[in-house]
Amino acid sequence: MKRMKRVFTILVMSIFWTSAVAVQPSATGVAEIPCPATDTLPAMPDGDNHAAVADDGVRMSLDECMRYAVEHSATVAQQSYTNNNYRQDYIASIADMVPSISGTVGASTSFGRSVDPETNTYTDVSNFDNSYSLSVSVPVFSGLSRINTLRATRVMRRQGAEELQLARDQVALKTMEAYFDVVYYTESVRLAREQYETSLAEVTRTRKLLELGLKSSADMAEVESQCASDDYLVMQQQNNLALAEIALAEAMNFPGDKRLTVDTDVAVETPAGVAFGYDEVLANALENNPKAVAAGYNERYSRLSLSVARGNLFPSIYLGGGYSTNYFMNLDNRALYSSFSRQFSDNRGFYVSLQLNIPIFNGLSSRTNVRKARNNWHIAEQKRVETLRSLQSEVAQAYQQMLGYGKEFVYATKKTEAAQRAYEAVSGKYERGLVSAIELQTAADNLLEARSERLRARLQYIIKVRLVEYYNGEPLIRK
Repeated sequence: MKRMKRVFTILVMSIFWTSAVAVQPSATGVAEIPCPATDTLPAMPDGDNHAAVADDGVRMSLDECMRYAVEHSATVAQQSYTNNNYRQDYIASIADMVPSISGTVGASTSFGRSVDPETNTYTDVSNFDNSYSLSVSVPVFSGLSRINTLRATRVMRRQGAEELQLARDQVALKTMEAYFDVVYYTESVRLAREQYETSLAEVTRTRKLLELGLKSSADMAEVESQCASDDYLVMQQQNNLALAEIALAEAMNFPGDKRLTVDTDVAVETPAGVAFGYDEVLANALENNPKAVAAGYNERYSRLSLSVARGNLFPSIYLGGGYSTNYFMNLDNRALYSSFSRQFSDNRGFYVSLQLNIPIFNGLSSRTNVRKARNNWHIAEQKRVETLRSLQSEVAQAYQQMLGYGKEFVYATKKTEAAQRAYEAVSGKYERGLVSAIELQTAADNLLEARSERLRARLQYIIKVRLVEYYNGEPLIRK
């Protein structure tokens, strides 16, 4: 009789356990027991999402966040102004090659003893003198320094364009990392909340078993302790999410007085290999990546600057010409001299000049400038080599990490499925009194750890895939 009663009690508890597992309490109603993580990360409910959107409530995707960050970046704006200076230097180097024209107009009056321009004798009267001149100077030869300066400024403009693109890419990469931190902690909050809800169900079930005499007070204390620990984990992950959202807003330069919301739905297929090899990615990066191209332009600019410094050691030749005239009037007797138009025509003068400037000694400044320019050229060469080596290492690491995280994602998925089955098995044994509450907690912790590892591997795989595609020539921000 006692045996039949015990079997009946176990049957009733099995029915109760099935109900407790099927339906769990939540903050908004009921929620199903979490199934293994899927390939699409569900977004948190609006009430729990602290991440930033614009005031209109539209969620910003990854590409929209990166685009906003680039458009509002102070670093990008500074580089744009720097490029404008490069453009002005280029315009100035072009203007330096064309003839220079200058004109002067002078007027003077004298009192007392002065020279009469009509008779070239001294007089003691008040005079007024008005002069006009126009001169032109044409650089014929200056050691090719002007041509090399023009070439150097043209190269600098191209380097500035690459540096601007590099600044945009760096801002976009920083924003992408901050964005995926928000996605990670958003999902971590969801996983922690599901774990907490599962713990609440375990507390309720253990309390029923305790009332029936199937569990001890120690078991009840263990599951309550685990529930409190899971509650603390939810709070901890929510705090991490808030910090990640602050970091994302900072990376985007988003106004602090506005609300931002990001779309945390990120889908990716199970890794099944890549469509391009490492050699292809590396060759493309070393040839076309803005970092490598800018380093090449910098080395070329330094070499042209050396040619400019050498050109200053050579003689320079200038061809010039000019025109001048003047008007003179006696203030005491204005009728003494011809009219303004007559003097303006009669006093005209023209000249043509050819000037040869030979640098002989200027305190060795020209020679020291050449040596400094040569050193700067060698420095630029070494920087270019260093940049290419660093870029090669970055590509190799990104490619290997992409492959590694892809494999981790596959194995973490299998581990999560196995941990889910193990948890269900341990939970069933716990309900029949075959395992302790500690073993049940261990199984639950293993399941949460496996799901977190899968989430981390998955998001890192997405980041590394986009990074490798960027090195292979794909833009970071996509339409």
